[in-house]
Amino acid sequence: MIRLFAGFSLSLLLVSTALAQTAAPAADGKSLFRTRTCIACHGRDGARAIQNYPELAGQDRVYLFNQMKDIASGTRISGKDERGYPRSQGMKDIMHLVSEAELQQIADYLAVAPAPKPRQPETPLDQAALDKGKAAYTQGGCQSCHGPSGKKPLASYPTIGGMKREYLMLQMAEMRDGIRTNGKSKLMLPFAKKLNNEQIELIATYLSQIER
Repeated sequence: MIRLFAGFSLSLLLVSTALAQTAAPAADGKSLFRTRTCIACHGRDGARAIQNYPELAGQDRVYLFNQMKDIASGTRISGKDERGYPRSQGMKDIMHLVSEAELQQIADYLAVAPAPKPRQPETPLDQAALDKGKAAYTQGGCQSCHGPSGKKPLASYPTIGGMKREYLMLQMAEMRDGIRTNGKSKLMLPFAKKLNNEQIELIATYLSQIER
């Protein structure tokens, strides 16, 4: 009986230790997300970003990690804002404060954080516009990598369903125009360069209203 109890206690200890180790990166990532000023642009828990910055909660962890590394190294660049500054420059300027291990912890935390609800635009959307956006998404071949409704992408591709409309429009345009070329962006170029501004807006509007 003593041996049985001891074995049971050891099993509980091992399980508890494993769970604690699994939870630790997310807990540490949450603290890092706040103290490294990520919260300033991407919002609390990465779910309420300001301006045209993306909401990161619920995003693929590998994709998040790779994008943070690419911004830090200067591999991922962006277009300029209304003041003439690259939109990703502010993030690049503080990346020296974060180690690669800490970037992984932040990615682990954001990947399991609850995704935000879709934002409702000031002007109510009509179903016809959403249907056109869905058709453009399908006809453009977007689902081949990002999955139906942008919610089930291939490994290390981003989940784009439910992302902010303005951010999606910017990224599609910058990939089409050869501004953003890092990572898998090159693979999207043949698809993106076929899209005009109206199609980009329709796709972005459709995706932005999908609930994850």
